[in-house]
Amino acid sequence: MARIASGIALTASLLLAACGGGGGGADGHGHHESHIDTAGRIVMAEAGQPKAYVFDLDSGSTIAGLDLLHPATALYASPGKRYALAFQRLNDSVQIIDGGIWQEPHDDHFDDYKEAPQLRQWRLTERRPTHYQAHGAQAALFNDGSGDPLVPASVQVLTDASIGASKVEQQLALPMPMHGAAEPLGNYLLTTYRAPDAASTLPSQVELYRRTAAGYEFVRRFDPSCPGLHGSASNERHSVFGCTDGVLVVTRTGDAFDAEKIANPAALPDGARIGTVAGHADRDTFVAIASPGHLFEIDPKAKTISPIEWAQGRTRRAHGFDAHGENFLVLDDTGTLHILDAEGGWNKRASLAAIQTMPAESPFPAIAFSRAADKAFLSDPVGKALVEIDLKTAAVGKRHALGITPSALVWVGIPRHEH
Repeated sequence: MARIASGIALTASLLLAACGGGGGGADGHGHHESHIDTAGRIVMAEAGQPKAYVFDLDSGSTIAGLDLLHPATALYASPGKRYALAFQRLNDSVQIIDGGIWQEPHDDHFDDYKEAPQLRQWRLTERRPTHYQAHGAQAALFNDGSGDPLVPASVQVLTDASIGASKVEQQLALPMPMHGAAEPLGNYLLTTYRAPDAASTLPSQVELYRRTAAGYEFVRRFDPSCPGLHGSASNERHSVFGCTDGVLVVTRTGDAFDAEKIANPAALPDGARIGTVAGHADRDTFVAIASPGHLFEIDPKAKTISPIEWAQGRTRRAHGFDAHGENFLVLDDTGTLHILDAEGGWNKRASLAAIQTMPAESPFPAIAFSRAADKAFLSDPVGKALVEIDLKTAAVGKRHALGITPSALVWVGIPRHEH
């Protein structure tokens, strides 16, 4: 296993330099501006074990091993990318890992900090934490609840500041348990509705809530139904939800919201449905996925769902937009990574032999994207490695030996465009 520095052995450090370059020094009030040139870190879960590891991209080594309460079922980054949230769905727990690299505003600039990663004491303990969506400075965590015992679903809205203060920003209790989703939109929240007499645990409509000083107040339930609702994503103007008969699109214009359906396209095979949606703040359209590997572009303005050709007959194992929404990456069941040009009609830039041996069963490789460089990272469970992908050259880069079987992974650090 890559050598883990003793203890959490990256000593707390702060590199002092003028913000944005130039000579370092005080700002005239005893305050030192600081800028750190860092590639960030990768937080990884170990398959089947209550362990998480932090890989430092600057040193190219694993710098921390952290003991979780239970094996992580998923990892997500906080909106500001300082923290990693380790979901332990079946154990009703979400633990927080401080990646140790962050920014703080000071007067007219930001100060950068780089310290040892650590596992925070505070954790979330609602029933069945499942879906998670981050937009801007907010993230919404949807807790499914359960039918036996009866525990209603709930939504917890988080920010980096609220996590740092060991609290949720806002919380909404829903009347029924459901396998639902929520989209945080500033002072508004879109979440799912399940009818009291519904046989399915999947919701069938979307509701709008407005934030108040006391919490969230109900605004409206949108009329178009979305049977078997699963999968959601948002950009600056639209939120899209997957339905068995198409997608539901909620459009926001200022404080006004409208919803309409787009029916499944003729190209969708019989028995398939859109159950996963990917979006990006800088993209006007979305990518929809129907298992096992049918990709479509959703254009809310044109009201169309069009096929995306990427790999005939292959099964999708991992996917995602890069940091700037310029590339959409899809890993197939042979270990080939396909890089699609999201700005150029989904033309394929490259197909790379990224994973040497694909596992026959879960955990499959996961994908994470740097916000500090044009790179993506793949976990390699069979090879016990972390694989770098250079998005500028569309090529496989370094393979870092880990000595563990990685499952979920996520990038944490200082987003380059926010400095």
